[in-house]
Parts: sequence; C-alpha cells; structure tokens
Amino acid sequence: MTSKAGSHSRRRVLRALCASAAMAGAGVLRPYAAAASLTSGSAPPRRIVSMSWELTETLLALGVAPVGMSLPDWYTRTVVEPPLPGGIADIGLLYQPNFEVLQRLAPDVMIVTPGHASIRSALEHIAPTLTLGAYMSDSQPYQSLRRETVKLAKLLACVPRGTALLDATTHHVAAERSRLDAQPALRASPVIVADAVDDRYLRVYGAGSLFDDLLREMKVANAVHPSTPLGKAAWTMNVAGSALVPVQRLVDVPQASVLLVGPVQPDVRAGLLRNPLWQALPAVRSARVAELPVIAPYGGLVSMQRFAQAVTTALAQIAGGSSRRA
Repeated sequence: MTSKAGSHSRRRVLRALCASAAMAGAGVLRPYAAAASLTSGSAPPRRIVSMSWELTETLLALGVAPVGMSLPDWYTRTVVEPPLPGGIADIGLLYQPNFEVLQRLAPDVMIVTPGHASIRSALEHIAPTLTLGAYMSDSQPYQSLRRETVKLAKLLACVPRGTALLDATTHHVAAERSRLDAQPALRASPVIVADAVDDRYLRVYGAGSLFDDLLREMKVANAVHPSTPLGKAAWTMNVAGSALVPVQRLVDVPQASVLLVGPVQPDVRAGLLRNPLWQALPAVRSARVAELPVIAPYGGLVSMQRFAQAVTTALAQIAGGSSRRA
C-alpha cells in the first residue's frame, strides 16, 4: 500500500518537487490542466503509469498492463497475482518517482493514490492524474473497492471486463462460503488474521480492513470485535483497519485460531519459536495456527478471491490437524 520511507522522505519529496518545477520552468515538461483528456468523450488512455502496487493489480485484472510503475519487483513479492508481464519501466519509489523517466514514458494518464497529493501538481505537468485507492481507508473498503474497480473499467473502456471481474469475485466468495456451510465445524471458533511483524508483535486486521469485510462475507467471526462471544479484545484499529498488538494479548481470545498472512520471514519464525509467550498461547499449543499465502491486505478483487479461498483452506487444515505450527 505504502513504501516504508525513512525520516528523510519529506526532504526527498520536496527535492523532487523543486526539480520538477525547474524542469517545467525550462519548458521540459508538457503542462496539462488537471484531468485533461480524462473526460467521458475522450479516447481511453493506453499508456498508463501506476504509482500503487494494489492499483496495478486492478489494472492487470482488467487486462491492461501499465507502461511504467513504482518498483515492479515489490509487486511481484507483495501482490503476486495477476502476474506482472515483462517490459514495464521502473519509475522509482512510490512517493519519489523519477520525473525524467516519467517524461520519457509520455503517459496518457498516471494513476495515483491520496498519498500522492503533495506531488500531484508536479505530476500533472507531465500527464493527467487519476486518484484512486481511497477504499484503503474507507470504513467499508470492500464495497468501495468494487466501486473503484467500476470507475477504472469505465476510464479504460472495458466495462464488460470490469463487470465480469466483480461477478467472478462475488461467485468466488459465495463458493467459499458454501464450502464452509457444508462443514459447520470449520466455523466453530473465531479467527485472528494477522501479519507477524516480529517475534513480539502482530499486525491484526479488524474493522475497516478488506480482510475483515471478507470474513464477514464468508460468515467467519473475527475475534478482534468486542461483540465476539469470547471477547475481551478491544484493540483500536487505525484508519486502515489494523492494530499493532503484542503477542501476549492473544490470551484475551483463547479460542481464536490464528491465520498468519504469508510470508512469515525466517528470522521472525525462528523468533516466535524461541518466544515463550507465543508458545504458551492456546492457539499455538493446540495447533490452531495456519499460514496463508502472500496476499496483499489492501489489494484488489483478485487478492480478495485468493484470501477467501486461503481462509477456507486454512480452517480445513486446522480442523484436520495439518496446520503448520509457527
């Protein structure tokens, strides 16, 4: 969703803005009015630059590959599917793009997120921008993601493909819900969905996250909600629907199974194996911990299809005693 910029990121962005302003003053950049050529009567853009891995996923799911994007390798590592085709130019960091590369690519449109607001005016000296990704901080992100997918499909003049993607996601999630309906024991306990940040903290997903919305669609109880029958957990979620929780706090929800979003890094796994607090948790002692594949927590509809299937598979592994002990 975002790059982990260091303490100098603001300084670097300001330098990039100054550089772009200098280029514009020298006549190097082509000035555009905001959203020019993105009107409903214009031809659909074909040369697209994406400044978000998650929005790149939606582009690819709609059958359109960008000509350039931020850090393509990170997409391959953190989003995975749909697979990224070759030949896509690397435009640099998420919030510190290389303006010279952008100029050479001559995009028809650049797809940005609300996090790019501070450099948007500089970007629009190169090409029109379209801001998407607000679903990542929406209180109902799944429905917001579906609406943004339709918006992007309209821009690209591929509405039938967008409709097919929405329908496929609806049917896929419903099929996974039906698999769980056929085995009620798989829903006997609530779950915690989390990233293992290190051997002491988990990033737990709750209200306001896509994962929580998908659990609700599948009728799987999320143990982080205070309304959970087991619930002493009352962890405050941030705007993106997650909370950093010490591993010992999982004793507040002793019946919850733990689903760790992959990959669990080798050093983190080794640390958990050494951590007596983790090893003492009821979920760990009773082998109710399962590892999901790599799934982007703020990804597009393909990621949500994969999440639904991964949850069902993990719950079946736990019920069958074949889950992996972390």
